[in-house]
Amino acid sequence: MAQLYVRNIRDAFGAEITGLDPRSDFDGETRRVLRQLFDQRGLLLFAGIDIDFEYQDKLCRMLIGDDGPGTAGQRDPIYVSNREPGGYAPYGRLMFHADMMWHPQPFQVLSLYAVNVEPGCATTTVASGTCAWELLPASLRARVDGHHALHSTGQVYSRGGDDLLRPEREHEESSIKPIAYRHPRTGKTILYVSQQMTREIVGLPHDESEELLQALFSHLYGPATAYEHTWRTGDLLVFDNIAMQHARGNVDLNGPTRTLRKVIAPIPKLSIERPRYTKPGEQKK
Repeated sequence: MAQLYVRNIRDAFGAEITGLDPRSDFDGETRRVLRQLFDQRGLLLFAGIDIDFEYQDKLCRMLIGDDGPGTAGQRDPIYVSNREPGGYAPYGRLMFHADMMWHPQPFQVLSLYAVNVEPGCATTTVASGTCAWELLPASLRARVDGHHALHSTGQVYSRGGDDLLRPEREHEESSIKPIAYRHPRTGKTILYVSQQMTREIVGLPHDESEELLQALFSHLYGPATAYEHTWRTGDLLVFDNIAMQHARGNVDLNGPTRTLRKVIAPIPKLSIERPRYTKPGEQKK
């Protein structure tokens, strides 16, 4: 087994791991330890590690028990970048969300690897919906009991400023899920609402829904449940895309280089429409 060293990032979630050797395959004990950490802590950080696309794919799949043939050779890498041609989300600010939260079955693992980043580039902040539920005050827990929320594609919360990145699709998609959402793999309860994708609490008048959502957001994105990561080239963040949410600061097309390679697991079986983006200040066409 690789000699792994673990440091908790926050008391309740997140772990920084050193000692992983990308040149070696995962032995049984390494698999067990990493899977257990992933399920318990929700967020894994491997700082300053030299990995390729194939290894990143293999690690993400291994964490959810998929040790079958890899898919990296069947698809091109995805880059979240203000430099790479065709890079995803190349500018603007992203509010808190879980990718494909609007889909009936969002993928389970999201990883970002810093291929090339420069000092001063936008940070990534990750918040734990699991911890947020565990710490949710009794008064708020009683108010959301039995309620569901509607999650939609795009940028639902429109009052966040002109620097918000506004993803657009030809066809809007949405799904309704319990606010107290049970994780399909771990069984843990998650506070499942987000700034970017939650449109409303089903069955409540608009004003009451908005007021309750803002109270939940204030709790969910507080210092006890969030971690802000400052990127350095070679950093790898791997997080549970159902239990965790992520956000980022403003990315300038002409600002510091910020190229992150994104790998998810499992790959969605259905084709998902790639979003388009309206630049800050532009009118939607």
